[in-house]
Amino acid sequence: MYRFSKPVLFILLFVFHYSTVALDFAKLRLDINNQESRLRSIEANHGYLSPELIEPLDTLVKLSLLANRLSDADVYIDRALQIVRLEEGLYNPKQYPFLKSAIEVEMDQGNWKDAKEKLNYLKWLVDKKYEGPAVDRVSLLHWIVGTHMRGFYEDNEESEAEHLINATRISETAVMYSQANGLVKELTYLDLLLTLSNSYLLEVEGIRGGGSTSYRVRRLGPPELNIFEKRSEAEEKRYRVGLEKLNMIRTLSGEFFNNALEAKSMADLYIARWQGYFDRLEEHEFSISRGRDGLIEAGYEPSEVDRLLSDLSILPAGNMLLTFSEAAAFTDEAGD
Repeated sequence: MYRFSKPVLFILLFVFHYSTVALDFAKLRLDINNQESRLRSIEANHGYLSPELIEPLDTLVKLSLLANRLSDADVYIDRALQIVRLEEGLYNPKQYPFLKSAIEVEMDQGNWKDAKEKLNYLKWLVDKKYEGPAVDRVSLLHWIVGTHMRGFYEDNEESEAEHLINATRISETAVMYSQANGLVKELTYLDLLLTLSNSYLLEVEGIRGGGSTSYRVRRLGPPELNIFEKRSEAEEKRYRVGLEKLNMIRTLSGEFFNNALEAKSMADLYIARWQGYFDRLEEHEFSISRGRDGLIEAGYEPSEVDRLLSDLSILPAGNMLLTFSEAAAFTDEAGD
């Protein structure tokens, strides 16, 4: 049976996803013990703050996170950050992965106050003191956006608007930065556009949810002016800019992938999902028809396409886009 090509699966990615890994915990424990022994050996030969400890500390952080030993991971992260800053300077990019891990530990423990403090420091570094290639900076911005999106769902209600506004602002910055630095020919640029459209959708979720989140997202200008967009106007604006980004993906996808028709047709289904969420029924039906016809012309069986359309119709409104796992499940079943 016809299966989605790997390039097209790329544009089915959501902001981020988690892989479910069957862990061999006995092996994991053995790996941790081996790395700890290696760490002690390096300490004995080179000292407690030797830069040679960075690599085993990095490995121990990753292994500890896999084993859900968050307190151990925190200790290794702090030590690694201390060594990096002493040896490489306060703003050296070698600290970025450890800062990300430190934020993940706080989030996994539900410590959003500490997570946001560390996240703010990472954002300051990326904004004011960044060292490294432009493409890596974009990757960091994208990760930060994903963290704010997670915060929208997991942090307290009073912080919802803060996370939404930050996710959108940083997504917009990442897109403009990519454009200014000649990165629009990178696949990551499509992912950024997808992320930005989803940021607008989450803002609409916040607006529809009402309360202080809705007011803060719709605020125009500084708080003291007390000026707000009407809900209908705020939603309409986000509908238009989100649709614009999805249409950009549709146009660009034909340039990135060998099967331009397949890529554009999948983008049509994203656009249809977007239009359906905003009750643009006539536009929705047009995009569905164009996407369906395109996929069949590209080689899909009509029954496979209809099943995909059915899957799209039952996805939760808050998850407008297919996740990687959902797309992979569809393609696996299509190959049976």
